[in-house]
Amino acid sequence: MQNGPICGNLKRGDRFSKRTALGKEALVIDATQEDRSLLLSKLTIPKPYARSVPRPQLIERLNAGLERKASFVVAPAGYGKTTLASEWARQADIAVGWLSLDEKDNDLNRFWSYFAAAIEQAAGSLSDSLRIAASTLSPGRHEPFLVALLNEWCGLREPVAIVLDDWHVVESADVIESVSYLLEYLPGGAHLCFLSRKDAGFTKARWVSREWIQELGDRQLRFDSREAEEFFRLCAELELEREQLERILFQTEGWVTGLKLVSLSLREGGHAVRLSRVRSGGVQVEQYLLEEVYDSLDEPLRQFLKSVSVLRRMNGPLCEAVAGEGGAKRLDEAARLNLFLVPLEEDRIWYRLHHLFGEFLQKRLAAGGPGEKNALYRKAAAWCESHGLREEAVDYYMAGDCHEEALRLLEEMRSVLIRGEFSTLRAWLSAIPEPLLLRHPFLYFSYIYSLLWANDPDPAERHLQLAERHYEEAAEGWSPEERDRYLGYLYYVRNFKATQHDMDMGKGLEYIRLSLQHSPGGTDLIFASPQMPLTPSIYRSYNGKRGKHLPRGLADAFFRSMIEFMKQMGLHDSVLVCYGELLYERGELEEAEHCLKLGLQGQSQAHYQPEKVYVPAYLFLSRIAMARNDPPQARKWLEEAAERAEEDGAEAAFILIEAEKAGQRLRTGDSSAAAEWRERYRLSPEDPVSVYQLFHYIFLVRTLMETGGLGQAQRLSEKLYPIAVKGHRPMEALDLQILQAVMLQRTGKPEQALLRLEEALKYAQPDDYTRIFIDKGRPVAELLAAYVHQRQKGNIRDKQAPPLAYVRRILSGFGGETDAPRRPSAALRTVLTPREYEVFRLMEQGLDNGEIAQTLGIGMGTLKAHINHIYGKLHATSRVEAIRQGKGMQE
Repeated sequence: MQNGPICGNLKRGDRFSKRTALGKEALVIDATQEDRSLLLSKLTIPKPYARSVPRPQLIERLNAGLERKASFVVAPAGYGKTTLASEWARQADIAVGWLSLDEKDNDLNRFWSYFAAAIEQAAGSLSDSLRIAASTLSPGRHEPFLVALLNEWCGLREPVAIVLDDWHVVESADVIESVSYLLEYLPGGAHLCFLSRKDAGFTKARWVSREWIQELGDRQLRFDSREAEEFFRLCAELELEREQLERILFQTEGWVTGLKLVSLSLREGGHAVRLSRVRSGGVQVEQYLLEEVYDSLDEPLRQFLKSVSVLRRMNGPLCEAVAGEGGAKRLDEAARLNLFLVPLEEDRIWYRLHHLFGEFLQKRLAAGGPGEKNALYRKAAAWCESHGLREEAVDYYMAGDCHEEALRLLEEMRSVLIRGEFSTLRAWLSAIPEPLLLRHPFLYFSYIYSLLWANDPDPAERHLQLAERHYEEAAEGWSPEERDRYLGYLYYVRNFKATQHDMDMGKGLEYIRLSLQHSPGGTDLIFASPQMPLTPSIYRSYNGKRGKHLPRGLADAFFRSMIEFMKQMGLHDSVLVCYGELLYERGELEEAEHCLKLGLQGQSQAHYQPEKVYVPAYLFLSRIAMARNDPPQARKWLEEAAERAEEDGAEAAFILIEAEKAGQRLRTGDSSAAAEWRERYRLSPEDPVSVYQLFHYIFLVRTLMETGGLGQAQRLSEKLYPIAVKGHRPMEALDLQILQAVMLQRTGKPEQALLRLEEALKYAQPDDYTRIFIDKGRPVAELLAAYVHQRQKGNIRDKQAPPLAYVRRILSGFGGETDAPRRPSAALRTVLTPREYEVFRLMEQGLDNGEIAQTLGIGMGTLKAHINHIYGKLHATSRVEAIRQGKGMQE
C-alpha cells in the first residue's frame, strides 16, 4: 500500500506540552455525560454471539485486506456484516477501533469527533493539537483537521484499523468528501473497513486499479452448506436432514437472517412450508416476520416490542418509562430469546433493535395512527431529559411533534452550538414551523448562522428578510429590551453575512455599528463561530476581496467600531492585534506597535488559547524591530513568544516562531536555519495543503528558493496560488505573486517578472500595503527599481498601472535596513519624482533655497514641500545627510 505524502509533516514529541501531559478525555469537544454514554456505545466492538459460526475464510480475507488502504463489505441487511467484522476485530493482530454510525453522524463535526475518539479507543490518547484542529471543522473546510489527523496517525506506535459500521446511513456530501480525502492520503499501517448495505458512494476506479481497496459482497457472505449445518446445530440446537438443509439453503440463498428466521420458527414448533416466500432482501420478509416470528410471541411481548421500536437505543429503566411496568423484564426476556437485539456494550445494559426487525415493528406501530407513536416519543423524551440525555430528548420531542418542548430544551442547551454541530442544529430547527421559531430569536438567528457557516447564503438571506418583516409586524408589542435584543441579533448576523459571504466591508461596518447600538453588551451568538487554528496573523486570516481587502477609507472606522464592540465582551485583544497588523502592513510602525502592545495587555489573555492573540502580536513586534534595524530586539520578542508558548503548552506556536527566526536569517543570506526548519517539520512540496497552512508552505517556497530548489519552489507557488485565491486570502496571494516575480527574474525572464510584479502592485495599492514588498529585501527592491525605470521609459503603458508615487513610497522603505540593496546609479531617479530629482541636483550643487526656487520658477512653499519629501524618502533629517544618502545611491 502506498503511503500518503502527508506523513510526518510535524514531528511528534519534540516539545513537552502541559496540556497533553495533564491528560484528557476522548476527543469529543465539551463532552457531557450524555456524550460519554453515547460515545461508549458507539465505540464498543459488538460482542459476538456465544454460538456464532466460525468463518475463517472471510476472516482471512479481511486480514489480507490490511495490506491495502480499505475494505468494503457491502451487502443488504441481515447478511452478518457486523458479526463478521466484530469477530475479525477481536482476533486481529493490529489495534482495531470501532464506530457504529447513525443518521446524526451526517454532521461533519460529530462524525470526525467520534472518528478520532475511535482511534483513541484503539491506540491511546491523541495530542491536544488535534483537538484544536477539530474546532476548525465546518462545511467545505475539512482539510486542516484531516492533515492534523493524518500526521497523528503517522506518529502512532502501532498499526490501527477503523471499522465504520452502517456506513450507508452517511449521506452528507461533506462527510463523504472528507472521508474520501482521508483515504487518498491514508498512511501505511492504517486501514479503513466500511460495512454498508449499499455501495459506499465514493469508490474510485483508480483505487481499484492501484489495489488500494478490496471488496466483499453478498456472494462472499452467503452461508454454504457446511456453515448452514453448523448454524442450525449451534444456534438452534437442531440436526437437520441433508435434504431439508439443502432445501432451506436453496430457498434462503444462504442469507443468514433467513436462516435465523427459520430456526426461530422451527424452535417454536413451526415448520418451513412458507420458505419459498423468503428471499434475501425480498419483499416478503416483512410478511414472514409477521406470520412466523412476531405472531408466535405472546401479546404482552408483542406490545412491548412495538412500543420500544421508537427508541434509538434502550435500557431497562427507559423501557419501563416507555412501555410501562415490567418493561425492564420484557427487555431481558427479548434478549434471552435472541429476538434481534444488539448489545451496545460489553455489560449488555444498552441495546438496540436489529435494523430489519426495528423497521418491521415501526410499520406495525404506525398502523395504529400517529397518536400512539407520538405519545411514546414524548415518554422517551421526558425520561431522557430527566436523566441528562438532552440531545436524545430533543430528538424524541421533535419526532413526537412536541416543538415547544424541543425549543425550551434547546434554549437551555448551547453545547451543540459551542461544538459547532451546525448540521445537527439545522436539522432540528428546519423542522420547526417558522412562525413558532421566530418567537425564539436566539434559536432563529442561530439557525441562520448555521446556514451561513454551511456556505448556504441564499436561504440565510431569505430568513433574514423574513426576520425583518416579522420585526415590522410584531415589534410594537415588545418591550424595549426585547426589541434591542432582536435587532442586536439581526444586525450581528447581517454583519457576518456581509463580511464573510458578500465581502462588503462597508455594509459590515454599518451593521456592526447598528448591532453595537442595540446590544452594547455584545451578543451571545458570537460563541457559535467554529474556532480557527493558530495562525501567524489574525488580519491575514480574515477573508476579503483581492484589491479591496480593507481599504484605508474603511479600515480605521471599522476597527474602532469593532474594538469598542468587542471590548464590551472583554474580547477586544484580538481586534487590537489585528488592527496593529494592518497598520504594520501599511508601514505605520509606531501606531502598529501601540496596538500590538495593548493587545498583549488585554484581559482575554487568560481565556482559552491565548496564543491566538500573543503569538501574532510577538511576531509583528519582531518585524517592527527588524524594520527599525534592531535585530537584537527582534530576537527578544521571538524568545518571549517561545517562552510563553512553552509555558502554555502551545505546540502549534513553535513552527511559526521558528519560521520567523529562520526568515530573518534568510534576509541576511543565511539559509541554514530555514533548511533546519524544513527538516524539523518535514514539509514537502507534494503535501496536500489547506488554506490554513498557507503560511507554512509559502515559507517553504522561500526556503526552496534559497536552498537550490528553485524549480520546486515555482511549482509549489503555482499550487498554492489558487488555494489562496479560492480561499479569499488576498495577502497570501500577494505574497506568492511577489515571490513568483523574483523567481521569474532569477530564471532569466525579466519581462514576465515585471508583469507579475505589476499585477501584485495593482492588488496591493488600493489597500496601501507596503511592508509585504519591503520585507522581502533586496531582490524585490531591485525589481521595483527596474519597474519604475521601465515605466519612465514608456515601456510599460498599462492604463490600470499603479501610481508611481505608490511604488516610490515602497522603495523609500528599503533605505533604513542593513540589508538594503545597493542600487544602480539610476536608483535615485526611481525613488524621487522628476521634480524632486531636479531639486536634489541643485541642492547637491550648493544652491540655497531661494536660488533653487528662482531657478525652477516655483514658490518657496512648493520648494519646502519637495525638500521634505526628499528627506523622507532618503531617511534624512538635514540637507547634508540627504546629499550624502543620495550620493551613496549613485555610487
